[in-house]
Amino acid sequence: MAEKNIVDSFYRLNIDLVGDATTFTKIPLLQECAPPKSEKTSDTITATDDQEEVTVVVDFKKNSQIDFEIVYDPTDPTHMKLDEMWEDNSYADFEYEFVKLTRTKTFTAQLMKWEETTDKEKKLRMKGSLTVSNIITTTV
Repeated sequence: MAEKNIVDSFYRLNIDLVGDATTFTKIPLLQECAPPKSEKTSDTITATDDQEEVTVVVDFKKNSQIDFEIVYDPTDPTHMKLDEMWEDNSYADFEYEFVKLTRTKTFTAQLMKWEETTDKEKKLRMKGSLTVSNIITTTV
């Protein structure tokens, strides 16, 4: 029996080319990219007379990393923006969009890896790694 409320997991990675953190452009030819994560930090505060572990949440979130791969087009504005980020160590705003769910995660990130991958039977690909510094919003 098929479930009625499940959705496909199609997604896009979009980048802000304007600099207003609200206008995003799809990065074309994206081959793979995991969604950004936000992980809470906890502290174990178990006292010497406690008989079980006591853990509390600390108001601190760890940065996550997103690895992605694109089929590279050196004339595409979004690919050129990634090149620019690599050259000048800049940050950019991104939007991870679940297409069928109408859910987005907006975040700021810095490109920490940007390398060519070659295969004679494929077009040139670039693999990148974004360090997420701030997940700004999750919109449903």
